[in-house]
Formats: sequence, C-alpha cells, structure tokens
Amino acid sequence: MNFLYPLFLIAASAIAIPIIIHLFNFKKYKKVFFPDIRFLRELHEQTQKQAKLKHILILISRILALLFLVFAFAQPFLSKDKDNMNQAPKAMSIYVDNSFSMGIEKNALSMLDIAKGKAAEIIASCNDNDKIQILTNDFAFNESKFLNKNEALQFLSTLQLSPKNKKTIQILEKQKQLLSTEAAYQKQLIYISDFQKSNFASSIQTNDSIKKYFISVNATTLQNVSIDTAYFETPSLLMNEDNNLQVSVKNNSEEEVNTSLTLKVNNQLKSVINTSLKAKETKQQAISFKPSNAGSQQIELFINDYPMSFDDTFYIAGKVNASYAVLILNQTNANAYLSSVFKPGIQFKTDHFQIGNVNTQLFKNYSLIILNGIQTMSQEVSESLLQYINNGGSVLNFAPLNNNTSGINAFLLNSAGCSYTQFDTAKLFVTSYNKSHVLFKDLFVKTPENIDLPIAYKRFTITSNAMSSEQKLFSFSNGDAFLTQFKVGNGNIYVCATSAESNASSFPKSYWFLPLIYKMAFSNHANAINALMINKNPNVLIENQKMDDKTIYHLLKNELDVIPEQQAVGNNMLINIDNAITQAGFYTLKLPQSNDTTSLAINYDRSESILTYWSLEELKKGSLLKNATWISGNTQQAAVVNEMQQGMPLWKVCIILALLFLLTEILLIRFMK
Repeated sequence: MNFLYPLFLIAASAIAIPIIIHLFNFKKYKKVFFPDIRFLRELHEQTQKQAKLKHILILISRILALLFLVFAFAQPFLSKDKDNMNQAPKAMSIYVDNSFSMGIEKNALSMLDIAKGKAAEIIASCNDNDKIQILTNDFAFNESKFLNKNEALQFLSTLQLSPKNKKTIQILEKQKQLLSTEAAYQKQLIYISDFQKSNFASSIQTNDSIKKYFISVNATTLQNVSIDTAYFETPSLLMNEDNNLQVSVKNNSEEEVNTSLTLKVNNQLKSVINTSLKAKETKQQAISFKPSNAGSQQIELFINDYPMSFDDTFYIAGKVNASYAVLILNQTNANAYLSSVFKPGIQFKTDHFQIGNVNTQLFKNYSLIILNGIQTMSQEVSESLLQYINNGGSVLNFAPLNNNTSGINAFLLNSAGCSYTQFDTAKLFVTSYNKSHVLFKDLFVKTPENIDLPIAYKRFTITSNAMSSEQKLFSFSNGDAFLTQFKVGNGNIYVCATSAESNASSFPKSYWFLPLIYKMAFSNHANAINALMINKNPNVLIENQKMDDKTIYHLLKNELDVIPEQQAVGNNMLINIDNAITQAGFYTLKLPQSNDTTSLAINYDRSESILTYWSLEELKKGSLLKNATWISGNTQQAAVVNEMQQGMPLWKVCIILALLFLLTEILLIRFMK
C-alpha cells in the first residue's frame, strides 16, 4: 500500500490524545463512608473489571477512528506499478472517433453521443490543473490546443460526425506529438472508438512509454447495402447515344437483400432497376441514359437503405460536348481509314491539313493531333507540337510508307527520345497488349478469349533511349513495340510502328482501331467525367481559363463559396478539393470573370460501409501496442483510468472505517454497562 499524500501521516501523532486521557484520570472523587461494605466487596470487584474492559474498547475505537481519518487525508492506494507513479498534473489527449459509423443509434443515442459521454466522464474526473486536448478525424487546427476541464467539456459538446477518416497510426502519432509538447505533465492517451475492422489496424506496433487507454463504445454489426462505385464504359459522354453506366452495388451483410437502383440526371428521373443481392455479394448493375443536349450532366445514383445512408448515393458529373476537334496532318494525301473514324455526325469535328501548310497557333484547339506518314517537318511545326504536348495535348504518329524517316525522327528524338530504325517487310504478329493501361480499360463490354491482334506487313523498329518514359500498348512476338506511348511533359505521344494504310498492317481494319483512337481523343478532356471521393486525394484537371495570376477558382454550392487548392499544370489547372469540402453532392467550379463553369461530383469515402467490429478480446490478444489497456464500454471509464494510473484508491474505505469506529465508541459509551 502507498500514500498519495504521505505528509498527512504526521497527523497520526494525534492518537496520543485518547491514550493520555485514558492513562491519566483527572476526575476528583469524593469519599462516602458506609457503616459496613463487607457485603459489597464482591460486587465492587466485578464492576471494576467490566469498567476497565469498556475503557479499553473505547480507547481502541478512538485510536482507530483517528488513525483511519488520518489515512483518508493521506489517500492510500494499491498499485502494482509503484515506480511509475507520478503526482504531477496530467496532460491528456482524448481521441473521439467521429466517423460515419459512429452515427448509428443505440438505445436512442448515437455511438458518437455515447463516446462523448465517456469522454466527458473522464474529463470530469480530472483535476483543475490538468490539461486536456480533444482530437477527432478532422485534425482541425483548434484541436491541437490543450484546454482546462471546463473548456474541454464545452468543446466536446460541439463535436459532429465527419466524412474524414484517418489511419490508426496517424491518430496515435498525432496524439504523441501533441503530448510531447507538455514535458512537465503526466501523459495519458485516450482512444474512444467503435473499433471498426475496416478502419482500426489491430496489428500496429508502438514502443513508447505513454499510458494508452482504448475504450470501446460496444457497437453491433448491422445490415448495410452500399453503392461502392460507378463508371461509364466510354471516357466521355456522347450526345443522342446510349451512355452505358456500370454500377457496383454491394451487400455488406450476412443476409440476402432486395433493393432498387434509381438513376437521376439533372434532377430528372431516368431509370429504376430492382435488384437482389446474396449475402456479401457485389453485383455489377448496368444502367444507361441518352443525353439530348450538350452541357453539364449531374448524374445521381441512389438506393434506399437503413441505418447507414452515407453510402447510398453516388454522384457523377459529366459534360457532353457538341463536338470534339481532331487535327490530322498529312504528308501528302489523306488516309481513308482515319477519315472514316472521325466522319461527321459522331461528335467529332475533323480538320485535315498538309504538314507544310498549317497554322500552328490552332494546335491548342484540338483534343488530338494525328501525324499521318510525316517525312519532313519544319522547325516551327516541331516546336509548336512539342509545346502542345507539354501543355497536356496528345499526338498519335503513324510511320511513313517508305524508309524516309529523317524528318519525323528528328521530332521524335527531340520530344519522346525515340526513333524509327530498321525497316522490315517480313510478316510479324502482335502477340500481347497491355491490359492494365488506361486506354484498354473498359474498351470493350466483354473481351473475347481468343482476341484477334494486329498483324504487321511493313514495319519499323521503334528504338527508345534509356531515359524515355515508354509504355508499350501492343507488342510483337519478338518483344518489339507495335504501338507504344511516351509521357512528355503533361501530354502523351503515341507512336505506331506501321503506317495507317491497310497494306502495312491489319490494324486499320481491326476492331481495335476506332475505339483506341477515340480514347486517345477523349483522354485530353480530363474533366469530361468526374466522381471525386473525399479522403482519396480528390483532384481534377481542367483547362486553365485564367487570364492573370490574380484571379482564382471558386467552388460554389448554394450559399457556400470556398477556394480549393489549385496549381497550374501547363495549359491546365489541377484542382484539389480535399481540404475544402466536407459534404457530398454537386459543386460548381468557376472563375469570377468567366461564364464557363465545371460541375464537380463529390462522394463520401466507402471504407466504413462494412459494419463489422473488433472485440476487446481480439484486440487484447493481437495488439502490439506497448502500455495499452483495453476498456469495455460497460465499465466506468474514469474509475478504471484513475485506478490504472494512480492505483486502487482506498480513501473512501478509510472514511467509512473512521465513521464505523466513531459509531462503535458511541455505542460502547451508551449501552455497555
């Protein structure tokens, strides 16, 4: 047993008072003579023995009452860790999980309200000179400040649910960092959460000496259905055509569920599909719509589900362009296959020019520039093309029909670090393609098992230097590239080993030709379709319309007007909304002096959709956290924390015993004869 305030034990010297009273009887007796006391002698001796016993019992009661009263002021406690006891005031960092899973209600209270109640209980048990810091998933600026007890309770009452999510190690490191600023204080780390398996990493390891208390809110596993993601099969929305949308719907529960998937576009109902999902099943549900007008398309997909609703809606923002501009530069005659790909009426505006007779100032107006069999190129055209690519443009180059490659090689070496070398007329088969490349993603609804790949009849060998950023799209059986990509600045150069004529390869007549070139043309419109997600580094690349450095983009929704992070990237602007937006929905990105706007779709992170939780037994068994104590939500948190930190307090027991012995003294005086 130890004492929190051992100096109070000096007061135990007061025990001498009842002893002195007992040893020295200061009462004066008056003698009374009786004629004869022989018959009373036996009774007198018996009464004297009883009186001595009574006085001794009263003395013991008084001594024990005083002793336990002194002990109560000295505050004894039982501790197994005496060496680590510290009487200094506490610096306490309390993390309160305010993620969406904490919004589930239990007994008419949300998990967040329960967590706040547990935190309030701990704060209320603190002393007036203790310092308290409250942390949430927001990592807000005002959460880094240490508060007194009353300020902490007031700040705790303002906490709300947040779409932000932080990894367990981030939270613990943040708490340790904040506690390190209070060197003279006894440090405590409190972590209050539902310990959802998808968010709490049970296997993390720490080796610091800070006492850690992990408190559970005793959440229960519930049924939940979510829309995980949705995407279009094409990289851009086409007007007056069916745009196929693939929606991933997931049943996160152990039971089969039936639900309906609803599609709205620009707040107009377009389609409703009923679907059923088996336990733990993820289903790809196809749904489509046909835009009749150009402009922004605000696409909303939703299901009806309870109690978790944050993942029931998925937002997609798109823009239907009336036409895409493609420029084809020819050495001599136009190519029939390239002309048919971009024939009028399929949303493409195509311009053909001879390489020696083109206005290079117009390059910036095109989504894709195709070089068809170019042999010679002026310095002006070469420099303008390179500037166009560096600013985010895309160039597709088809090789010349003959071995005259000096002009195009000069451009390719200067830009991509590659060149056409050996010319070969031997038939060679393409045997593989880069399935993981973005151009092949969702290129076909279903890819055939024995898919036909291009065959080359007249080809060049594409040689690249070691510093080039080459990604092969199609490869020959000998490993050489048939079609390859080079990243240059913010744009891309696609280089084909053959010309676009049918006598050079089977590529122009294959089913690869049209969709691949379409995707190259669409890829320059990075903001054509967007579905950003909070916590997932949400950013979008748009065309930079700023006239000067003084104007900035604003993100608008109803009365909200915020300035997101923005960075110029060539002729484009990279917009990051992660620190600007906390609510899902549609937002408008706009420059104050411009009439053109971009619609952005913001979604909540789906990492909390699976409502399964760690039990305390699992955490105790698998945890590698040093100095960690796991506390059930059914216990009195403040009492457990104080007991673990200060030992088991005994002062209440001492008060009770002191009162008990005082009562014993009274009873002895009153009733013992």
